[in-house]
Amino acid sequence: MRVADFHCDLLSYLAEDESHTAHNPISRASIPLLQAGGVRLQTLAVYTKTAAGSAKSGSKQAEIFFQLSGKYPVLGRDIKTVLSIENASSFCEEEEPLEKGIERLESWLKKAGKIAYISLTWNGENRFGGGNATQVGLKPEGRELLQWMARHKIAVDLSHTSDRLAEDILDEAIGTVASHSNFRAVAPHPRNLPDDIAQEIAARGGVIGLNFVRVFLGKEGPEDFIRQLEHAEKLGILDHMCFGADFFADQVLPPELHYLMPMFNPGFDNASCYPQVRKLLLKHLSPAVVEKIAYENLARFLT
Repeated sequence: MRVADFHCDLLSYLAEDESHTAHNPISRASIPLLQAGGVRLQTLAVYTKTAAGSAKSGSKQAEIFFQLSGKYPVLGRDIKTVLSIENASSFCEEEEPLEKGIERLESWLKKAGKIAYISLTWNGENRFGGGNATQVGLKPEGRELLQWMARHKIAVDLSHTSDRLAEDILDEAIGTVASHSNFRAVAPHPRNLPDDIAQEIAARGGVIGLNFVRVFLGKEGPEDFIRQLEHAEKLGILDHMCFGADFFADQVLPPELHYLMPMFNPGFDNASCYPQVRKLLLKHLSPAVVEKIAYENLARFLT
């Protein structure tokens, strides 16, 4: 089984402490766990909160990404990695000129060769717009950033936007994805997608990454994987579904979210679990459809 995944937070774990390595299972997405899960394509997100020093933290994570294949040859040889950005504050501080942030972003793009997606926000509000814990829409500098992204053919990620921001973004001519979100109709949560936004992502050729975090899946345990994908089938967008597991080390979780722990269902809590996910999906979906969700849909999008 080949697996492609659209979101994990390995970079923020590696940046947290110099002693952290890509072999430590605490990250939930270590190299041995990725290999055990059959992962062949992994998107690695630069993640920071919106706060003073965010660009310094983001730059550290980006530099770690640029050096990964040299330090860990299996990354790039057996497991292809692609850079993504979970919050635009990672490259642009709140109080610095936008031009400086764009210059930093252009440097990252040149070094990485490709950026899979950029989210304007994380949970809160920043200079670009409002995250999913707000009711804030698109701001003027957010529109400027979207125009830059459209010129460089970089999709905007809607997984951490407010509904208003998502709707404002959809008024713009730009590709969209939801890298690690499920369906609000199945699991009511602001991080999950309303049906109309999910369908518009698909209509624009984007993909939606199935998030493995319990609170975003639902309340029924592993069977919620099936319920989420059955809803995608009902919406007619199965060909736009992929994995966006959102694996991260517990210690990088902000304190205000600790009440959600444990974050994952037992047995589905790290990157080695994909064969188990496949067995579960095959009880309800054809092998061809499972292969599309597990690998082909995302690989096609990133080509």
